[in-house]
Amino acid sequence: MKAAPNQYRKLIYGLLIVILFGATIPYTKWLNEEKQRRDLGEAAIGQVDTGSFMLKLALLGGFRGIYVNALWTNAEELKKEHDWDGLKSTVDMITKLQPHFLSIWTFQSWNLAYNVSVEWDAPEDKYDWIKKGIQFVKEGVSKNKRSPDLRWDTAWTYYHKLGFADESIILRRLFHDDEDEDFKSYIDAKTGVRQFKQDNFQLGYGWFADAVALVDRGEDRAQTGTRDVEFVDPTPQRKGRPGDLAFRSMPAHAQTRYALSLEKMSTLDLPATFGEVAMSEWANAHAEWQDFGDYTWMSHNLVRDAEGNLHKEPVKLDDDTKPEVYKKLTENQQYWTSRWADQMNYRYWKDRCAAEMTKEGVEARRLFYEGTMAYKRGEFQTAVDRFKQGLDIWKELLEKHKDYRNDDFNKKDTGLVVKRYVRALRQLGASEPKDLPFRELMTVAEKDDTPDPFDQTEMLEPRRSDSGTPGRTSAPGR
Repeated sequence: MKAAPNQYRKLIYGLLIVILFGATIPYTKWLNEEKQRRDLGEAAIGQVDTGSFMLKLALLGGFRGIYVNALWTNAEELKKEHDWDGLKSTVDMITKLQPHFLSIWTFQSWNLAYNVSVEWDAPEDKYDWIKKGIQFVKEGVSKNKRSPDLRWDTAWTYYHKLGFADESIILRRLFHDDEDEDFKSYIDAKTGVRQFKQDNFQLGYGWFADAVALVDRGEDRAQTGTRDVEFVDPTPQRKGRPGDLAFRSMPAHAQTRYALSLEKMSTLDLPATFGEVAMSEWANAHAEWQDFGDYTWMSHNLVRDAEGNLHKEPVKLDDDTKPEVYKKLTENQQYWTSRWADQMNYRYWKDRCAAEMTKEGVEARRLFYEGTMAYKRGEFQTAVDRFKQGLDIWKELLEKHKDYRNDDFNKKDTGLVVKRYVRALRQLGASEPKDLPFRELMTVAEKDDTPDPFDQTEMLEPRRSDSGTPGRTSAPGR
């Protein structure tokens, strides 16, 4: 007598299950169409890791989020304890569970390249950990192929950590000698062809350019169609935002830094490079700054037109270098053009490249370099001859490039040459010429004895002091 009600309830439950299952069919169809329209499938985002997919299946629902939070807390503790192996294992687990959580790739790559590497004394060990950091974020790129942020992170580590660290002269040589072709290559944003390079600044340029090109194709953060989604890890640096000045300027900075590094011993035991090679790379840097200056930005504020409609006005930084164009701009356009050009020091960078890319600019740099080498060897007559020839060329060249001439960076570099020229003359018992170029820079230069930390002749070579007497050997690093 009691079996009938139980069977009745089972029938009701069965019917409810069938009804609910049937209701999910149109929803599933709509969801698949929406994923296809917005390109939200995991395969569309980047490389699919079957191992991480199976792991996520085992932790479906809210338990996965709770587990990831626990892993993040554990990772912070392991970082404080300097347990690098345990930290790596924990972070690897987080990437398995949340491969499209961008912050974990940024966090761990920065941690390896910047935090872990400094715990080691030998430059070779530092280099290995920096390389691990770059390889980690590149893995993140493969799983988030539409993220300009992670491309920017990759570029920045090549550019900054290898190029601006205290041991950069040695690190750049280790990179130069590294036989790992995959680590020393990038996909050219313009041609789509893989490029192999021997210099970390060139790699930085390639990855920066790729990030900018990705944004220009309409990608923003993780993928197309998600720009209206609030991400749980918003980027404070705005690395992947099309309207960010610093983001778009980095290809030009990286190319400029490469051209600059050619004309001194910025890599251990590799002599400086001049001639057509240096001219070509400075020309490439000038082209990058020109592209940056020609990019159209929109003013932050709204202005009212003749019909009374409010709108933003287009702004180009390069107009700040063209008086005839600048005076035709509206007052609002002039304000934003000058403000942003000053913020980025645009006139200096463009004018510097324009001066350095000339035959005269490269020749003057060669003479300064040879004069400095002779000065440090105590060959004062050779130093005087090279410095005099170089300063004569430099003076005539900078008459045509006032923005570059008047900048403090140039005054410091030129003042150092003048100081050494005068001191070499004194060693020969000669007085300084009455028509000494850039005499006004001597006062500041005499008070500044700081070496160039990115020049081997200043940092690692046994050298004479600026007074011409033997000096101590500088230790590696700053």
